[in-house]
Amino acid sequence: IGGGVVGLSILHASLLAGYNAILLERNPDLCDGASGRNSGVICTGVDAPSGSLERALIRDSISRVREFCAEHNVPMRECGSLVCLWPWDDHHDNTDDCDEKKIEEDDDNAKSPRSTNDKLEHVLQESLIAGDNDATLLRSETVLKIEPSLSSQCRGAVHIPGEIVVDPWLFPLAYATHARELGKQSRHGKDFDAIQTGREVVMDASSFNADEGIWNLVT
Repeated sequence: IGGGVVGLSILHASLLAGYNAILLERNPDLCDGASGRNSGVICTGVDAPSGSLERALIRDSISRVREFCAEHNVPMRECGSLVCLWPWDDHHDNTDDCDEKKIEEDDDNAKSPRSTNDKLEHVLQESLIAGDNDATLLRSETVLKIEPSLSSQCRGAVHIPGEIVVDPWLFPLAYATHARELGKQSRHGKDFDAIQTGREVVMDASSFNADEGIWNLVT
């Protein structure tokens, strides 16, 4: 239920696994919610709680995303990301400057620069724990060299090179296109459509058959 990127990916995976599945979307178009209004960043899981199932799934999925994009000719940029620190992020003394907090590094490209700034240190450590072994802590001068158009108020950043960007429309629509092909193959009928839009599910009138593990949905 739901024709966003999550629903489409579940449908796609289900059909690949050999299940007979359909997707129901209440709106006339797919990706009519948050999935069509996002930055398209495929993150590496640094925001997910350490040791959580969410982080494990994200780590597992990012490699599959690369394979899917290559196989289905979906544009992808392996540009990495910058998690920046701004003056308004600091709940302590806003007059402190990240540049004044001594960073022990031989140069701007050192692999493991250290800072006394707890926020960026936390992001760096979580990135390393998540498996982003190339994540680095950058001073504000280095950040501005990488992104000259960024505000000079940036007080430093963690660079996570493993993160990628995809087109937020083309990526889920590629899922939809392939899922429709798989659906026709699984049902052996060219007229079958695994994706049905304009179908709102009435959950109060629907029921779940525990013996068969099947939902009986009313639309």
